[in-house]
Amino acid sequence: MIDFFSKLDEVDKIRIKITFFLILISSIIVFMLSFSIYLIYENQKFVEIEDKLKSKLFEILPSLDDDFKKVLQTNLEEGTFLCVYIFETEKKLCINNLNGISYNFSNFNKTNLDTAVGTKVIGSFYQISYFHKSSKEYYIVIGQNIDKVKEDLKKLRNSIILSSIAVILLSGFLAFSVSGRLLEPIKQQKNNLENTLSIISHDLKTPISVINTNLYIMKQKNFQNIENNLKQIEKNLDYIKSIVSNVDALREISAEELEDINVPNLIEDILKKFELKIKEKQITYQIQKEEDLIVKAKKIDMDVCFTNLIDNAIKYNVKNGQIIIKVSRDKISISNTGKPIKDIKKIFEKFYREDISGTTEGLGLGLSIVKNICRKYGWKIKAEIQDNLNTFIIELS
Repeated sequence: MIDFFSKLDEVDKIRIKITFFLILISSIIVFMLSFSIYLIYENQKFVEIEDKLKSKLFEILPSLDDDFKKVLQTNLEEGTFLCVYIFETEKKLCINNLNGISYNFSNFNKTNLDTAVGTKVIGSFYQISYFHKSSKEYYIVIGQNIDKVKEDLKKLRNSIILSSIAVILLSGFLAFSVSGRLLEPIKQQKNNLENTLSIISHDLKTPISVINTNLYIMKQKNFQNIENNLKQIEKNLDYIKSIVSNVDALREISAEELEDINVPNLIEDILKKFELKIKEKQITYQIQKEEDLIVKAKKIDMDVCFTNLIDNAIKYNVKNGQIIIKVSRDKISISNTGKPIKDIKKIFEKFYREDISGTTEGLGLGLSIVKNICRKYGWKIKAEIQDNLNTFIIELS
């Protein structure tokens, strides 16, 4: 059991702890309620018996002095007995209806008689003892067999135990289910974080290795004719910078970080950064601007947002392809030629890549980060296929 628990991840351990805690709480509540129900039922039964016995007791008291023979005519319920002790004559009369009515007259020694008064349970009987003094002194004991009540209480006790176990098991199942649902987002975030760190670690190895290799070659050349090596280092440093920027864009925004961003100017600056890639694929691009668009946002967010969209438009474009960027007062669209998007519904999911072969570089986080950035600012983003172009549209309002 300990080995099994130790193999679980932290979220599952927390889930089990929450489940056991809720089971403990529900068990205490169920025990208190069950115990209360049992005590109330038991008390009610004994109160009913006591009321009947007291009623019968006070019914016979006038007959003790007026006409003692009337006592013999007392109608006792089945399972009831009545004993009257007369101190003056040391005679006692017992009437039983335990297995049919029977009468018994006998002597007793009043010095040996326990004349304690009150109610008590002796064996299978609930009885009331009463000392009465009028013209004579009497000690009266009246009782009723409670085997049937004990049997009913036993059945109730067993029913309560079984019901309590069922309720506790059900509460355990519900607690496990509900805790799982409550912790699922945390577990998902934990898994996403681990996946992100794993992919970042994997994606950083290649550029770092390239940089190390080129530095080694530069040293071997004694830093002569190293222009191509520097370009390789610069290219891979830019890639590392893009990874860091994507991770930084995942942070929440604060009011002091907001500034006025000229979107068309920002897009032009980003396109310049991709000038080498654009030339390699011989892609042409155009910016159709209706008017300058100024947004209040965090600079890094906007840079990451449009860098990812433009990088995506280049990465999945074809040779001699085209990129069309349209900017209006409340909408920005970036379209590119290339293979149509396979699954528009999944395109914004984390780690989803259209290139399932894995030959295209990147974390598979770019478009999901773009969507998160848009959500932060209350914008909407969608993907469409229009006129054989893959188009990403950001609606600002």
